[in-house]
Amino acid sequence: MRDNLIEQMVYRTALCCIAAFGTLLTFRFFYTVYEDVELWDFIRRADDLNLNFLKYYTNLSNWFAFAVSVIVLKDNVKRVKAGERRGHNKAVPVLKFMTTVMILVTFVVYSTMLESPFTLRYWRNIYSLTCHIFVPVLFVLDFFLYDEHRTVKVYYPLLSMIIPLIYAICILIAGACIPDFKYPYFCLDVNRFGYGGVALWMLAFIAGFAVLGYLLWLYDKRVKVDGKWKHDFSRIDKKKEETES
Repeated sequence: MRDNLIEQMVYRTALCCIAAFGTLLTFRFFYTVYEDVELWDFIRRADDLNLNFLKYYTNLSNWFAFAVSVIVLKDNVKRVKAGERRGHNKAVPVLKFMTTVMILVTFVVYSTMLESPFTLRYWRNIYSLTCHIFVPVLFVLDFFLYDEHRTVKVYYPLLSMIIPLIYAICILIAGACIPDFKYPYFCLDVNRFGYGGVALWMLAFIAGFAVLGYLLWLYDKRVKVDGKWKHDFSRIDKKKEETES
């Protein structure tokens, strides 16, 4: 847990730039697979563009990662300008934790269920590399390296399920209302599994969100005492209040 605000500002500036690039790629204005198009002809024709990008959880998680990164960086810069040199993020801590879980799921699911890192295609798609790997890894590292720990509440992992659940419900509503709707992911395909099957997939993913969220929560509680790592489940802000009183 590093508390140098200038170091954090430099890191988060790089994160914002990469997340901005990833966000731009999510709108599918550009070709993203190297072998599909010449390097000088990467902009899509107008008649190739559509609104399908709105359907993908990957894009949603990257939009949240970019927005939260900008908010955190803005607060970081403001504090450095005010003369602070030590400290940790204070901006939107709950939303930042929720987004960390969201974007971590993007990385884990893509790398284990949707595409194999042992294939050439995995490494030749700039959209996939940016939105499924670079942004998630950098955003999660920000949590590990720079967020103040022993501040995450036990119910934060449960809150991290809210946005993905809303997303899944919106996809199911769209599928019920739009003729010949193409579901973005096989696990949400009502035509393939029926609503009961999709409900089971959703429960499985909710469990996955809970597991990842609580693993981050456990990491948040780690402290080093006498050279050994232990878990301290007391919250650091309560200790500060006791000290101040």
